[in-house]
Amino acid sequence: MKKWLIDLPADPGSPLLERILSSRGIITPAEREAFLNPKLGQLRDPLEIPQIEAAARRVLLAKEKGEKVAVFGDYDVDGVTATAILLSTLRYLGFSPTYYIPKRYGEGYSLSTNSVKKLASEGVKLIITVDCGIASADEIVLAGELGMTVVVTDHHNLPEQLPPAAAIVNPKMIKGPHPSKYLSGAGVAFKLAWVLLRLSGEKDGVFLTSLLDLAALGTFSDVVPLTAENRILAVGGLRLINERKRLGIKLLAEAASLGKTIGADRVYFALAPRLNAAGRLEHASKAVELLLTDDPLKGQAMAQELNKINTRRQDIGAVIKDEVFSQLTDEYLAAHRLIVLAGENWHPGVIGIVASQIVDRYGKPAVLIGINEGVGRGSARSVDGFNIYALLDSCRDLFLDFGGHEGAAGFEIEPAQVPELQRRLRAHLEENVDPESMIPKLELDAQIDPQEISLALVKELNKLAPFGEGNQAPLLLIGNLSLLEHKTVGKDKKHLKAWFGDNGLRLETIGFGFGALAAKLDYNQRYDLAVNLEANEYNGFESVQLSLVDIREAAA
Repeated sequence: MKKWLIDLPADPGSPLLERILSSRGIITPAEREAFLNPKLGQLRDPLEIPQIEAAARRVLLAKEKGEKVAVFGDYDVDGVTATAILLSTLRYLGFSPTYYIPKRYGEGYSLSTNSVKKLASEGVKLIITVDCGIASADEIVLAGELGMTVVVTDHHNLPEQLPPAAAIVNPKMIKGPHPSKYLSGAGVAFKLAWVLLRLSGEKDGVFLTSLLDLAALGTFSDVVPLTAENRILAVGGLRLINERKRLGIKLLAEAASLGKTIGADRVYFALAPRLNAAGRLEHASKAVELLLTDDPLKGQAMAQELNKINTRRQDIGAVIKDEVFSQLTDEYLAAHRLIVLAGENWHPGVIGIVASQIVDRYGKPAVLIGINEGVGRGSARSVDGFNIYALLDSCRDLFLDFGGHEGAAGFEIEPAQVPELQRRLRAHLEENVDPESMIPKLELDAQIDPQEISLALVKELNKLAPFGEGNQAPLLLIGNLSLLEHKTVGKDKKHLKAWFGDNGLRLETIGFGFGALAAKLDYNQRYDLAVNLEANEYNGFESVQLSLVDIREAAA
């Protein structure tokens, strides 16, 4: 059961869009104009990020000196798009850069001793990291000993001691509040590209603007807040994605059978998973090459390959999901506040996705451990407001490797230590964590009268799009409704279709994943609904659909 939070505005009679903006702290006319109509001209000067000019000048010096340059990226979508942004920019400026993305399993995240030695052996003199490097102090020292210079661009939290790089570009180094502070790795790479172009005397903004689609893909995929500069990049980039200007994105959209309009949901559930699948199951370079290709035939083959890899990822995930969910009996769920399960041959590239599905279904933090070739690799996902990283950190001594943040974390562990990890995590939870803090919370934007619902209202609320982290689709409370009719729909009857009413009004709702609730609904009970309003098109006709996010019995 989720805890519903609703802070009703002082003026309930004001238009719904205004009420929602107010509830999100967007109050003045200037703030509202900037939010509802984001423009590229609102982006702040990249030189406001510390050390970015020094970083750009060191990169341009490499060209003067004829040094071999390597871009070192991460294997997720943010890292892949950041890599593509910097490679494109360097090539545009006349460099001949190489790039390196580690294998997710075997090498792991960011710079490693082996990768630094390999780049040195290939004659690289300058390494530019993207979406990683801020915590790689030892590896950067080694790079220096091997005659290489490192420029770090990253957006992750700052360690206590910054690495000894020639320059560090991380917007979290900005003092105080700033619109650039929560850029993705791709957003940071975009800002560096901007400075590189400026210092090279490139006054035409066409090339820089052409990178917005990559910046948007990284921004959407890395779950950074879709506010401030991230919103500007997301809106501008989404426009470019829909223009199909970049061949690789156009071909990937075709391979995924996407329609004419690509919204944020299509990026989250179609484009990003396909780009991510390469790094999860094979190698992320396949995604980089697709994003950079200008060869239609090769590009089509690469897009089809990513599509196949993603299908394989889905098939593997479905098998693991069945195995995991079969263990989540009512007795298990009642006995445990934290789900910790391990399994032989659970693919480490997929268990994080399954852990997220557990959190979505049961509202409990989940830790899944796949044991492969004598090594346990774990992925943890949390509910809003509960710090899963801090919980795992209490067992840091059990891990071979460990990293993450409040909502998600990963680790390596010897299989023999898994039972001890389960015991200690649960003991720490019981002794130190208030059960109340682990109840999933639902922040509702406003309560509305059913009579207010219309297609015009749906379109009005869509001015707040694109939706994502920090800018969720408006969540509305509709209270005290009668249940009129309901049934389960979809494969395996997983979804709930229900009609609720009030004073002769009939509201159609769809609850994805709510199928199990059907047996518990009572026609003699009245209900409160937490919903998103959506436009549903069928046979050429548009109607309003209420997408159920949660449901509770109305107070008597």
